[in-house]
Amino acid sequence: MAILSEQQYSEVFPLNTAINLTAGLRPSCTAKDIFENVSKPMKERFFDFEAWRNRIFERHSNLAHMLSTGYFLAEKFNDLAEANKRLKAADKVLTIGNFKYGYINLSCSDDELIEIAEQKARYCELKISKHGYQLSVYKLLSEYLTSFDIQPPELNTPYCSYLAADSLRGVLNRFADPIFWRRKLRKIQAFTVEQLARDLRLVHKKASPYVSNYSIRKRRERKRKSAELMSNLFAVPDGANPFDEFETLQSIIERSHTSGKQQAAELMVRIRGFEELADMHGHRGEFYTLSAPSRYHSVHYTGIPNSKYDFLSPIDTQEYFNNIWKRARALFSKQNIRPYGFRVVEPHHDGCPHWHMLLFMEKGDAIQVRTIMKKLCTEDSPNEFRTSSTRFKAIRINKNKGSAAGYIAKYITKAITGNNIDKVVCPQAGEINIPTADAAESSSTWAYQFTLRRFQQIGGPSVTLWRELRRLGQGDTGKCEVANAMNTTLDTVSKYALEKVRHAADSSDWKAFCLAMGGVQVKRKEQTLRIHYQIPDIVDRITGEISRSESKSPYFATKYGDQPANRILGVAWDAVVVITRRGTTQILTETDLKAQRKIMCGVSEQIQGWHDDGRLFAPSEEDMQFLESCAIEDYQNMCLFMDYEALASNVSSDEVAPLDLCH
Repeated sequence: MAILSEQQYSEVFPLNTAINLTAGLRPSCTAKDIFENVSKPMKERFFDFEAWRNRIFERHSNLAHMLSTGYFLAEKFNDLAEANKRLKAADKVLTIGNFKYGYINLSCSDDELIEIAEQKARYCELKISKHGYQLSVYKLLSEYLTSFDIQPPELNTPYCSYLAADSLRGVLNRFADPIFWRRKLRKIQAFTVEQLARDLRLVHKKASPYVSNYSIRKRRERKRKSAELMSNLFAVPDGANPFDEFETLQSIIERSHTSGKQQAAELMVRIRGFEELADMHGHRGEFYTLSAPSRYHSVHYTGIPNSKYDFLSPIDTQEYFNNIWKRARALFSKQNIRPYGFRVVEPHHDGCPHWHMLLFMEKGDAIQVRTIMKKLCTEDSPNEFRTSSTRFKAIRINKNKGSAAGYIAKYITKAITGNNIDKVVCPQAGEINIPTADAAESSSTWAYQFTLRRFQQIGGPSVTLWRELRRLGQGDTGKCEVANAMNTTLDTVSKYALEKVRHAADSSDWKAFCLAMGGVQVKRKEQTLRIHYQIPDIVDRITGEISRSESKSPYFATKYGDQPANRILGVAWDAVVVITRRGTTQILTETDLKAQRKIMCGVSEQIQGWHDDGRLFAPSEEDMQFLESCAIEDYQNMCLFMDYEALASNVSSDEVAPLDLCH
């Protein structure tokens, strides 16, 4: 019989591990401690802290190992009183709700969370069915959601100043939807558990870098279930033959721009394009690293807890950097400085974010940009660092040492795939002993837990428009046949301008795409093309723009009954719209496809039986020619009508009656 390792035992029996780890932790018996204990109230003097903490471990059994480890470390680096204080705070943060509406334990499993979501949605459904779609019900249920730290959706009034009935109905239907509750609770759970791991000092170089082991395991399980589900779903175009081969949703996801390899490839193509543009214009490249003050870091690089830590989350750190960048852009704008490039958000070993920025600018602006960024990054807590490079480090791109893309490529690779790098290095903690693939998985999980945007383009044309143009097809088959598609006549110059932009996107040439769109520093409203979104028909009649009509679009209303958000329909240039999203697709399981195939086989066998019995005869060639001569084509309504006078002159009324004249 195989013996479980210590880590495996803690995963299988987290509660037993937690109780055993903290069993020997008791108050010390020094004279000072005895005196302090005597001075406490009688209730606290004889309080059984061991039974109390074991009850907390049992209440949060899925996280018992995490809580006990954090408790043990707090006692080791501080004292038992501080350990009890932090365990009490952890118990409080893992329990949301109130006495009036009940409580939710965020340490529950995903299956338990799904069941809780169904119960909460059912409560809302009963309230709506009892009182109807009233504003008072919205206020009541908004209070219900807020008690569980869920921000209720706001009511929208798109066409009038008073409350829109569809908006109220849509919001209340969301309250009664288990999927809505499930998504909200999963997001709260992911953030709370991971931030708790950072607060307990369990995320660092010598324990679990970037993100906790618990979050990694849970994320793996979620991805496994998702891949298993998507592998059994097929994308079937409307009207397709069910006997054809269809792609699974999993294969579509794997080749989308959000998958690892595709995402890294697209980012490198765009970075290379910016670098080529900078070389063409004689611009200078700069590489910056921005770090946060000490209060955002939970652990030192040695693994010792940071006494200056203020229990701030990565979201708070990201907001700190965003404020710096907003102020920097305002100062750049006053001096007519317009840098362009990329920003990458990466975690330190303790899960605290830092920024890497690759910016291109005119050579005369580089000194001023450095001065502004350095001033903004070092004005917070200036006494806690010796040199400014601790907060802001600037490197001039030297073409003799490597390309600009090479400076940022390793950070993109480390964050997405982990390929083609030998070791993992943290700017704060140095080299981390972790496989590169595991580092990429941890970095991706970290961003998922805190919903952080890791990659952002600065300046340049819209990447969404780039992706939409690449939908049109490959090579000659993807050319913008605008005149045929939209019944719009364009002159030669206009066709050339549109095709130039499409061809650059289709060829993965970001430099040519930027130039065809008007340049890397051109304003969005002055670019050659723009994204065309669906808008309501009432606006279509005013502007003349084209969108799917109410009668034909299945997305004119959401499943909750309210107005949907605008969706991308294609790309627009002046009065011309090139549709990039055509046709509709069904999502069917293997069982659905087998059922359709059986139906088709049954129909085929029945028709063959009619033919064998002589009940199905094909009309002769002369009969077909006669019927075609009697048919009148209506091009406007796209249908056929029968000429009754011509038909009656050759056949009797009894023979005409059974004909289905609509087909």
